[in-house]
Amino acid sequence: MGFGVGVAGPSRDMLIRQSTVARLGKGGFGRMYGLVYSGADVGLAIAPLIFGMLMDAGKPRLVFAAVSVALAIGIVAATAIAREARQAV
Repeated sequence: MGFGVGVAGPSRDMLIRQSTVARLGKGGFGRMYGLVYSGADVGLAIAPLIFGMLMDAGKPRLVFAAVSVALAIGIVAATAIAREARQAV
């Protein structure tokens, strides 16, 4: 998991920079990066609580399903943002 986050982190940063500059100009990068980073922190703080409740309820398969859905949503969102940023340039 740590390796995956380490590999995806720089790509996420470049994607945020490219799409923000294309949409809002250079002045909006810091605010947008802060918003994305804060959202990631909130998700990383809340996910263990939700997944822990699922595990305690004896439903570990739902944990894997939920993680898979979250990753799929992330992939679709990143692809859409990259496509939009390329079209804006």
